[in-house]
Amino acid sequence: MNINSTLTSHMMVSVVIPCKNEAGRLPAFLEILRTYIQTRPERFEVIVVDDGSTDQTSSVVLNIQTNWPILRLIRNPVNRGKGFAVKRGFFAAQGDIVLFLDADGSTLPDEIGRNLHFFSEGYDILIGSRAIPGQEQGVKAKWYRRFIGRIFNGCVHAFLFQNIHDTQCGFKMFRREVVAPLFSRLVLNGFGFDIELLYLAVKLGFRIKEVPIVWVHKDGSKVSLWKDSIRMFVNILQVRNWHCTPINVHDVNIRTEELQFMSDLENRHWWFLSKAQLVRVLLKAHGGRTGNILDAGCGTGFNFTVLKDFGRTFGFDITPQALHFCRKNTADVPLSLSSGQSLCFKNKSFVWVTALDLIEHISDPHKALCEFYRVLQDDGRVLLTVPALRILWSQHDEALCHFRRYEKKDVRLLAEDTGFEIERIGFFFFTAFLVVFPIRLLRRLRAGHGSMKSDTTTLPPPFLNWLLQKICFFESWVIRSLSLPVGTTIYAVLKKKSGAAV
Repeated sequence: MNINSTLTSHMMVSVVIPCKNEAGRLPAFLEILRTYIQTRPERFEVIVVDDGSTDQTSSVVLNIQTNWPILRLIRNPVNRGKGFAVKRGFFAAQGDIVLFLDADGSTLPDEIGRNLHFFSEGYDILIGSRAIPGQEQGVKAKWYRRFIGRIFNGCVHAFLFQNIHDTQCGFKMFRREVVAPLFSRLVLNGFGFDIELLYLAVKLGFRIKEVPIVWVHKDGSKVSLWKDSIRMFVNILQVRNWHCTPINVHDVNIRTEELQFMSDLENRHWWFLSKAQLVRVLLKAHGGRTGNILDAGCGTGFNFTVLKDFGRTFGFDITPQALHFCRKNTADVPLSLSSGQSLCFKNKSFVWVTALDLIEHISDPHKALCEFYRVLQDDGRVLLTVPALRILWSQHDEALCHFRRYEKKDVRLLAEDTGFEIERIGFFFFTAFLVVFPIRLLRRLRAGHGSMKSDTTTLPPPFLNWLLQKICFFESWVIRSLSLPVGTTIYAVLKKKSGAAV
């Protein structure tokens, strides 16, 4: 065994294959992959993500799985797009190196071993390229696809980044450590997700290696040349707009000084008081006092001032600093140091889980909602609040270590994917939106100059603080019977469906 084989024999490689309606082509490709893996010293796992297939794709995978234990299947109930499928597979992966390959076999698995050594040279991401000629590699693509590809790459270079020649090749490899920071920030679910992924990688400072590969065009592609090309040109502008602010690369969790601001201001600041009123209104409207309540991501503990009136309260947070503030403010509440993606509570322990501005901090919100589902009693509920609307993204979000802001459709899909039904969903802080929206737009024009701190670190003048609180309290009364058209926060009440598959 040579030196490289010795170094990689302890490495685990996760191969993610996103697919839709590939029952015909997938078995042959999986057999090629299995034969290749048998020649390699590394440990492998293979994850097929069936993205809402209407044929026998899942059945085919399950049949192969009986004789190939490293093969796993993840099923999306409905088609969500290649980007979403890849992200689900990556978050489920356990390998030191995680990669994705297209199910049509346009890139053969030989490229894996040929390029693994680049990670020992310090690279974080390796992408296959059909635009770089290699000594033994070549590309066999139709001329019109190459032509459109050149135009598309020219636009990518003009608006996003310049040093990557082929963004759309279906062969990309990642060091495990970069998966969460990258994929947790992804917004695009379709074929344009590659450009968003690479743009974020460049902004985060990851080392990227582009290498020539053998790639052969396969008939039966799911990509509509003209329709999807137009959509991806639009995606270029969306990516530039959504991620125009500097990325906070220094903090994984909210800084202690931000927690101190919260602890000092929560019982006086109009925003915190108004959100507490919203929580009170929604809990009363959906059951009142009912039993054990878990406050997920309890922060500095202010939520318990409302929750204690509706049942016995429990809380957890991911940072010791947050629990320190929480214990100072709520000495009698049982608290745990825990991650939202792996809860330390027994099944069916709670009638309510409140996740108030939490899941935007979590790299894999799907896993968090599955955990909420697990610890809820049958017919239990989740009260969810999240920051709304991608157009409002700013340094405020980076300072608070947000990964994303949500549209209502994002919340709906997340609930459906994890076995919940939505009893109520809507916007809150409508008045705040009218003020915040133009300010955030102006900040985008000076994206590189704003300070990276949240918007709730100072208390407004007393009269303004009182007025904003009264206006938002009025909004909480309005939403009992009407839906607000827009707001800076989305709230949702999700009900666990007994017996639903998660």
